[in-house]
Amino acid sequence: MRYENGLYLDGNKLRYEIKRAGFRINNKKTRIQYKDSRQDVTGLVVNQKPNIKKEYWRTVRAQCNSLFKTGSFSKKVDDEIVEGNINELEGQLNFIDQVDHYNRLRQKPALNASYQTRKEAYEKNQAKKRRYLFNGREKTFSQFLFYRLFYANDKPTILTEGKTDNVYLMTAINMLASSFPSLAKVKTKDTPYELLIRFVKYSERTRFLLELYGGTDYLKDFVKGYKTQLKQFTAPKPVNPVIIIADNDNGPKASLSYVAKISDATIYPTSLKLISDIRKADFVHIFHNLYLVTTPLGANDCKTDIEYFFKDIDRLRKYNGKCFNTVGNRDDDKDLSKDAFAQYIVKAQKKDVDFDGLKPLLNRVVQVIAHYDSIK
Repeated sequence: MRYENGLYLDGNKLRYEIKRAGFRINNKKTRIQYKDSRQDVTGLVVNQKPNIKKEYWRTVRAQCNSLFKTGSFSKKVDDEIVEGNINELEGQLNFIDQVDHYNRLRQKPALNASYQTRKEAYEKNQAKKRRYLFNGREKTFSQFLFYRLFYANDKPTILTEGKTDNVYLMTAINMLASSFPSLAKVKTKDTPYELLIRFVKYSERTRFLLELYGGTDYLKDFVKGYKTQLKQFTAPKPVNPVIIIADNDNGPKASLSYVAKISDATIYPTSLKLISDIRKADFVHIFHNLYLVTTPLGANDCKTDIEYFFKDIDRLRKYNGKCFNTVGNRDDDKDLSKDAFAQYIVKAQKKDVDFDGLKPLLNRVVQVIAHYDSIK
């Protein structure tokens, strides 16, 4: 780089490397910045590492604070103050989080792409509890995600034990929509199909920022911390329920025992006793807008999971020479995996699968929605 006749000119070596990489210099967008000045490119400050402009983050943080306190926020557009859009705010937080995530991968010692905690955290049995790792921006993003999904959720929110349960239930609702108008709008000539409830999709982001990744241990900790999380907000109270759906087998034993001991919890029907009859309940109102629904018990009160309610004819459908198999003959090591059964049998062949066995479980979800509508 050299300075000639009032202009900074790029050198041959720099020009060659840019051209070799398949690019060319746009002189209209080229500028020179001193190393001790703020260097920004495409909205990012890039002096030492990619980062967000301080004023950008201060604006987003102020909007979040207003949202958490009042349920709304404003923004300035062309010198006019207008009501803010929560979708746009989430997009800005996602943008900030992408930058933070990239920098976490570059820090020393680095976290890997799965937001893995340090080895010491595992030794202290803190693998699921990652809040101690949050910087200020991640803390705000975590609050925002909890607010949007569980406090200001615009639809009833469903939490299951894993992604296969989401597939089963969403596909069942799609095929049974006419029987469950509170869960979905049927597709017609004039209107598209619309799911009226929201399923939380687990990812490394929900694992890190919300400490949610499916599984009964994560769901138990979610219930434990729910009241504390709600105290962060003074915005208008939730208008939709959050419904945890769990298998009625040995997996959630610790979670069911914990819920049964919560003094605020109420079992339905109320003729049952919470501690002794929780597995027989249609649903449990834990507290606030949080509910628990388990899969109905089978014949002779046998324990069940969601897969239990598929007909044998569907469990025996084959994919790559394997089937999911009947309840009595199922072998996890030899038969089709739950993920393969969900994707390649239940979802891919949904028009041929009989979903009637899942109707009692979906009826329990409908009961919860009606109950919360009556008390909110």
